[in-house]
Amino acid sequence: MPNIDIRSIAVCIQALEDAIRYYDFLSQSETTDNDDYEECKYMYELELSKLCETYKTEEEKGLAPIPLNKLLKNTKT
Repeated sequence: MPNIDIRSIAVCIQALEDAIRYYDFLSQSETTDNDDYEECKYMYELELSKLCETYKTEEEKGLAPIPLNKLLKNTKT
């Protein structure tokens, strides 16, 4: 397995979450093509889930500085 930079993964998780929220906001406008935003959101959500799985694996090994449930902004704790 390649060397994993867990801090970079954490930053990517947060950035993807922000991008998804941004596209949610943009898709609410009546002057936009909602399908374009939905396609981007789907792609980002898919990659986010992959990164979360990788992060969770590293968290279980005790290598993650922040618990995943605190890292994710869209989860209720």
